[in-house]
Amino acid sequence: MHTPFILDKTAAVDPWHVVRLNETDDAASIAVQPNAIVPLNVWQAQTALHNRTDIGVWLPNTTEPENLNIDWNQFPVIALDYPKFTDGRSHSIAYILRNRCGFTHQLRAIGDVLVDQLYYMQRVGFNAYSLRADQKIDSALRALNDMFTVSYQGSSDDARPFFARESSTTQTPVDTYQSASSVSLSDKIAATALQLHTIARDYAPVRFASSLAFEDMVLTDLIAKAQLPIEIFTLQTGMLHAQTSNMVNVIQAHYGITVTPYTPDDADVAQYVTEHGKHAFYDSVELRKACCFIRKVKPLQRALAGQKAWITGQRREQSMTRTTLQAHEFDDGNGLDKFNPLADWTFDDVKNYIAQNGVPYNPLHDKGYPSIGCEPCTRAIKAGEDVRAGRWWWESQDSKECGLHISEHGEHVTHEDKVD
Repeated sequence: MHTPFILDKTAAVDPWHVVRLNETDDAASIAVQPNAIVPLNVWQAQTALHNRTDIGVWLPNTTEPENLNIDWNQFPVIALDYPKFTDGRSHSIAYILRNRCGFTHQLRAIGDVLVDQLYYMQRVGFNAYSLRADQKIDSALRALNDMFTVSYQGSSDDARPFFARESSTTQTPVDTYQSASSVSLSDKIAATALQLHTIARDYAPVRFASSLAFEDMVLTDLIAKAQLPIEIFTLQTGMLHAQTSNMVNVIQAHYGITVTPYTPDDADVAQYVTEHGKHAFYDSVELRKACCFIRKVKPLQRALAGQKAWITGQRREQSMTRTTLQAHEFDDGNGLDKFNPLADWTFDDVKNYIAQNGVPYNPLHDKGYPSIGCEPCTRAIKAGEDVRAGRWWWESQDSKECGLHISEHGEHVTHEDKVD
């Protein structure tokens, strides 16, 4: 039966043929004809194929292309195998080839490829499809072109998530702070990158405190790209969303950077729970700040011990308690310099940087969480609300700090001054 083939959203005649081996075939000796897409192990076993430009390869769905010392762009075609339609591992391989390995040529799906998979395959990087023989070409083309009008997440076909695409097409500023800003994003990126270089050079040892949210992923990306000797740590409070905790693994996989977690003292947590209850932070600002002190402030103090400076992802427009935030200040309590390189960045600046640079980010941001803290203390915001409205939503606006940065009077003071 004829196998329907699509290339770049158009029905096409397929000049290539896929070679599959039997159990008795020898990968090192099998004859390879022109325009063959051979198993990767055949190409690896036959060095004579390495200089041929008429050979493609297909990869099983257990392949880890980042771990193979192969220039993938030497192949005019790479095919990814779907042994059964319920196995989507090749989706991930396609995304890695396009976005991490930089593959730019034909990337096709082969095997048990169904029409209703094509839209998603296109999103992760496929541009060619060898359909299962019983699939109809007209239905396949409609699936590629008309299935959905918009996708919310960024992917290979458009790295920008929906929030960034939306903001780039509107002329309405998200807030008055952005409308007052006349500095371009490119200038802010250059200034921030230069500041990070200066900090790494003049203030070593220095650590970056990452909340694993939008702003901190921008700084992580800049630090990683410049390979700066700035250690990254995070405060693992024991009450974070699973999506937030998983960002440690995402950063390790994407950048090869280890993020060091600092956790609260078990005895402190147990005493708080015994005396007040696990969720006593809902009862008063004082008890909430006491919980933050145990789960955040004290671990931060340990993380900063022996450092000359630390870096945060704070921005002035985030809340009314941060409007006077300086790009460089001194932390008297810990006796070290503190830097806020994104102080003058707007929320749109942050979102646009992430979209333009393909920076991984916490998936909760796509679900209405522009600011993310501990799970019981954070909710999604409603349309028109302030970006930090979801943090400690039961409290008044002027108390919404955990104690890491701002005092009750809005001053940038020591950790000892922040919580009784």
